[in-house]
Amino acid sequence: MKAKRKNLVTVCLFAGVLLAGVIVLQGCKDSGSGTDDEKTGEQKWVCPMHPDIIADRPTKCSRCGMDLVPLEAEKEPGAMTMPMPPKEIAAAAEQTMCPIMGMAIDKNIFVEYKGKKVYFCCAGCEDKFKANPEQYIAKLPQFKN
Repeated sequence: MKAKRKNLVTVCLFAGVLLAGVIVLQGCKDSGSGTDDEKTGEQKWVCPMHPDIIADRPTKCSRCGMDLVPLEAEKEPGAMTMPMPPKEIAAAAEQTMCPIMGMAIDKNIFVEYKGKKVYFCCAGCEDKFKANPEQYIAKLPQFKN
């Protein structure tokens, strides 16, 4: 009787392992969903304002702090384009950081310089900018052309 029970347990274990293997293998089949980039892991992300800033994952631009947007592959192999919606084009030229401290700006604290508004995080930064504006212009998106 013990031998029959031992054989029954062995058969049940074998059947369970076989069933688990079939379930795992079914889950590994390609479902056909997702883009080619997702399947191969080649998705790249780029800054709308600085196209030379490219990353392998969504993150922020190391220069301006903007969110990176996905690069889209063209139909031709090796060709890539950068989507640039009008909203992001406008955001690329909008100042969000204080040129003095690098902090978020307060839209109520600004000066007009060469016909354009320059925003600051505090009044102290405004005074520092007025003392030597040319030192900070390179940091401002509204002066980049």
